[in-house]
Amino acid sequence: MNKFLILIFIIQIISCTDQDNIKSYSLNNSTDYNIKAILFDRFGKSDTTNINKNDFKIMYEEGPPYDDGPFGVFDSLKIIFEDFKVLTYIPLKSKSECIDSIKNPFCPYSNYSCKDNVCTFEIDNVEYLKAK
Repeated sequence: MNKFLILIFIIQIISCTDQDNIKSYSLNNSTDYNIKAILFDRFGKSDTTNINKNDFKIMYEEGPPYDDGPFGVFDSLKIIFEDFKVLTYIPLKSKSECIDSIKNPFCPYSNYSCKDNVCTFEIDNVEYLKAK
């Protein structure tokens, strides 16, 4: 009986994780334009936020075990610049398509700078030039 209780105690200790660490994903607008960021979820609902130039906003938060990754529960992200140019990001078919030459907020961490559980994707002038 004591061996059984010790085994259960050990399993509980091993399986404990720190559930307080929330990871936040934000967008940083370093362009010369104010932008509107629209996140679309898998059911067609959207969430819109305005981000002024040289500002950032937290767009999504995720708790452990961090299964979804950056913006993982969303279907697409549309960035509308104040001059009405539009840039749309969609998730790639697999994470293996996320290579350093592709800048996409749906790709894991190579496209982000992370500090204190806040990971930031930067919308910069190079991204602005991609907009149509």
